[in-house]
Amino acid sequence: MSFLKRRPLYYGNVKQPYASKSADAVNLLFLYSFDGRPLTTGAACPDSIESQVTNCLDNIRLALVEAGSSLDNLVKNHIFVKNYLDCPRVWKTMLDYFQKHAPQLVEEPPAAAVCQIDTMAKPECLVEIDSIAVLSKDKPGWEMKRYPIRLRRLGGRKQVYPDIEPGMPFLSESVVVGNLVFVSAMGGENPETGKIETGVFEEQMHTALDKVRAAMDNAGSSLSNIIKTLHFQTRLETLLTGSKDSHQTFSTSSDRLWKAELEYYDRYAPFLLDEFPASTFMKVSSLADPVALAQVDVTGVVSRFKPGWRVRNCPCYLAKRGFPGHIGDIRKYYANSVVVGNLIFFSGQCPFDPVTGGFESNNFEEQMVLALDNLRAGMEEAGSSLENLVKTNILLPNPSNLASMRRIEQEYYRKYAPRLIDEPPASSVIHLLKLAAPNLMIEIDAIGCIPLD
Repeated sequence: MSFLKRRPLYYGNVKQPYASKSADAVNLLFLYSFDGRPLTTGAACPDSIESQVTNCLDNIRLALVEAGSSLDNLVKNHIFVKNYLDCPRVWKTMLDYFQKHAPQLVEEPPAAAVCQIDTMAKPECLVEIDSIAVLSKDKPGWEMKRYPIRLRRLGGRKQVYPDIEPGMPFLSESVVVGNLVFVSAMGGENPETGKIETGVFEEQMHTALDKVRAAMDNAGSSLSNIIKTLHFQTRLETLLTGSKDSHQTFSTSSDRLWKAELEYYDRYAPFLLDEFPASTFMKVSSLADPVALAQVDVTGVVSRFKPGWRVRNCPCYLAKRGFPGHIGDIRKYYANSVVVGNLIFFSGQCPFDPVTGGFESNNFEEQMVLALDNLRAGMEEAGSSLENLVKTNILLPNPSNLASMRRIEQEYYRKYAPRLIDEPPASSVIHLLKLAAPNLMIEIDAIGCIPLD
């Protein structure tokens, strides 16, 4: 088995040059973000959300089988819906599909995250599903264990059918693969009632982090072992106002999230104040619960000291300086990347100038090149190269920049990583509401690998 393998993406008989259908590093398998178009024909999305979810799952199943895996080996799904009101129909369709094609997932489902994305790859698309799986859940050193959510209000029973009605979310609290822990996105719902009982952002954040901490503990790990966070923020209109300084590399809403997070780490996991996780912000129009303000999506490790899984942080440096390790400075608290064994988990790579630490351009092409420059430098700093990209999540608020983004990406790969022209990483394009900072037009969240010796 090769260390890194990518498989071309076809819709019908037409090869898509911009992404691979799947890419795996040793045993971890990352998929292209599939929408409601069937891979087999490349036809347009059907009208109903149920048919589109079914097509997404068909595409995922076909991609997994082609890679030598199966639907039973799903680890985590990121589900993007055009309208959060469709979520019950999405969950019901997934339950029906798993009952037919992977009954084990009804009892022990994948971890999951759900949010609303107003603009999809195609105007007719209502849903996209971005998945992580393993090639084999029995590979020595990569054994899989799922930890379904147990609801206190149901007497500790699992949050799976038949203990919940069809249409309700069913997901595992976390899934452990080898030494990695993939936690479902946690929001501000009170675990006793299942409802969000506060409209205060910081209170919702602390409730979400309480649940993350419990999930890491239940998986045999701890909060101190987080290595990557995805932060979903929504409905923060008063915090999303643009900065007066276009060169700032932060925004008011980012500051408020960092402060809440840092206060929590200071209390429960002070180790993370020195060994920050990688981090990416996703500002979306809505989460699955319409009153939610924030959701925290976490990847961690069971142990930082397990042989073969060494954890190493590559700090974030801007303007040739690190950021002070005290809670009063809330501008930047994340690692540029975290290396776990041979995998590299990146923070979202922004088009900041590494010398000045600011955004010096309002031109999309220049921002795209700078973001790729920073990603390439990050791969090299971690001991790899751009050609070893496994997965990219390209955060693109303005869909009109998609064609330019693809052109610049191809030109950049041709110059710096020619192998990626024929074998691109598995990739997703996510049209977020906003990015982490004012005037930011592009951000690249990525996973890479370091070739085995």
